[in-house]
Amino acid sequence: MEKQKTISKEISVSGIGLHTGNVTNLTLRPAPVDSGIKFIRTDLPDRPVIPALCENVLGVIRGTTIGIQENIVVYTIEHLLASLCGLGIDNIEILLDNNEPPVFDGSAYPFVELLTKSGIVEQDKPKNYIVIDKPIKYTAFDKNNPVEICAYPSDELKIDYQIVYEHPLVSTQQIELKITPENFIKEISHSRTFCFDYEIEALKSRGLAKGGGLENTLVIGIDKIHNKEKLRYPDEFVRHKLLDLLGDIYLLGRPLKAHIVAKRAGHKHNI
Repeated sequence: MEKQKTISKEISVSGIGLHTGNVTNLTLRPAPVDSGIKFIRTDLPDRPVIPALCENVLGVIRGTTIGIQENIVVYTIEHLLASLCGLGIDNIEILLDNNEPPVFDGSAYPFVELLTKSGIVEQDKPKNYIVIDKPIKYTAFDKNNPVEICAYPSDELKIDYQIVYEHPLVSTQQIELKITPENFIKEISHSRTFCFDYEIEALKSRGLAKGGGLENTLVIGIDKIHNKEKLRYPDEFVRHKLLDLLGDIYLLGRPLKAHIVAKRAGHKHNI
C-alpha cells in the first residue's frame, strides 16, 4: 500500500514572480500526515494559512490564484502544485514572504530539484486517493471553440491532453501519459509556460506578466519563437498545458486515480 509522503527537511529559495514581478523568499517545510498542502504568508499579520483546495480558488486568469480573503492570496501556484502532484508529495508547508512563488525558468523543474534536494520521505499512513466509479464529463465553449474534460475510472492517474491552435508553430498537439514521478520529471517538468507575442501588451495593461521575459516564457511570433533556447520537447506547448492541469487537479486536496481526457482546456475549465 502506498504511503503518504512529505519532504525530509526545510529548504529555501528566492526568485521573482511571473505576474507580480515581486521577489519572494520561499521555504518548503515538512508537514504531518493528513495535513495536506498549505501556503503560509509569513509577511502578513498572524501568518495566515491558505490551504491548497478548490474552494479557495479566487482567480484563473493566466494562472491559478488561491486565497482566503481578497488581500490574503497567492498567485500562480500551478507549477509548484504540479511538482508536488508529479512527485507524489501529500503533505507540505509552503512559506512565502510575498504573494507569488518564483517563476524560475517558467517550468516546474526548479521545484523538482528543490524538492528532491530536500529529500522525499514516506510517512506512516496510506495515501487517501480520490477514486471515481463512473465517467464525469465537462463541456464548454471558449472563443467559440469546444472545450472538453472527461474523467474515467482508472486504477492510476493517466492524462490524455490535446491542444488546438490556429498557428503553424503550435497547431494540434497531443500527449497521453501515465503520471509517475519518473514520467513527470522526464516528460513534463522541463516544459515552459508560453504566450503569443501579440498578447504581451494586453497582459501588461492588465497588470500581468510583470516578471515575464524570454528567460522564463516561450514567446511565439508569427513565424518564429523569439527565445534563443530551442524547444525542450517538439511538443513542449501541450506538455506545459498538461503540467498546468496537474497543478490544478491537486487542488482536490488528495491524489486522484482517473483517466483524464482534456481538449483545449485552461485554468478556468480545469477548476
